[in-house]
Amino acid sequence: MESSIKKAAKDIIATIILLIVAHVLMVTIHEFTHSFIAWIFGYKKSPFHLHFADFTLFLIDDQTDYKKMLLENKHILAAMTAITPNILNASFYVISAILCTSKKIQKMIYLYYFFFWFMIVNIGQVYSYILWRTFETHGDISIFLEGLDISPYWLFVPAIIFIIFSVYNILKYQVLRAYKILKISHVWSQAILLFLVILILFGYFGGLIYNILNERYFYLIYPTLLIILFYMICFPKNRWVQRKLHEMD
Repeated sequence: MESSIKKAAKDIIATIILLIVAHVLMVTIHEFTHSFIAWIFGYKKSPFHLHFADFTLFLIDDQTDYKKMLLENKHILAAMTAITPNILNASFYVISAILCTSKKIQKMIYLYYFFFWFMIVNIGQVYSYILWRTFETHGDISIFLEGLDISPYWLFVPAIIFIIFSVYNILKYQVLRAYKILKISHVWSQAILLFLVILILFGYFGGLIYNILNERYFYLIYPTLLIILFYMICFPKNRWVQRKLHEMD
């Protein structure tokens, strides 16, 4: 009993620390990439000129002058500066997902667990940008579309397909693998990890906070329904989940 309590405490602490580190690293790389490209092409004095909203480092503004780029007819540069961090996020998701399947990485539990959360936050970032910002008239995606003068659907359709396959991979394979690697055997412990993953993907990145801050309360229905739906489909007691877990033994 005591050892199980100690393991639960370690798992909780590790989850909090590694999730925060993964998120802060993802956001910092994302914003620094904007800043670095602008600096390389002479639109910033320093790539390290970033605005940190608060001590958490969760919100960072890259302070890139896109208006100046567009006014000087540097449309391709503006588009590249705006979209490259999102391409990096998608790439980091793929790399992390592959590393999570590595037997060598799996033997180093905390390193594996870091890449697990780094995978989640990176695809979450892509999801939040594509889902909620593709059709807006401001922000990175808008600048990318304006820079290339293309329809939002040229980005939205392939990106959504990529996101669908990514979510499928996470919920059908990665989360179940995490149960095994992290030795989470109790159904309700598995259910908590599953809920946290789904809440981060479809709640935090999927629009709950974003739409509350923008007072778009009607749009809260969509992420709420997704959270409920995927939680019910992927609940650890479901037959397909149990069958998949037995296949992994």
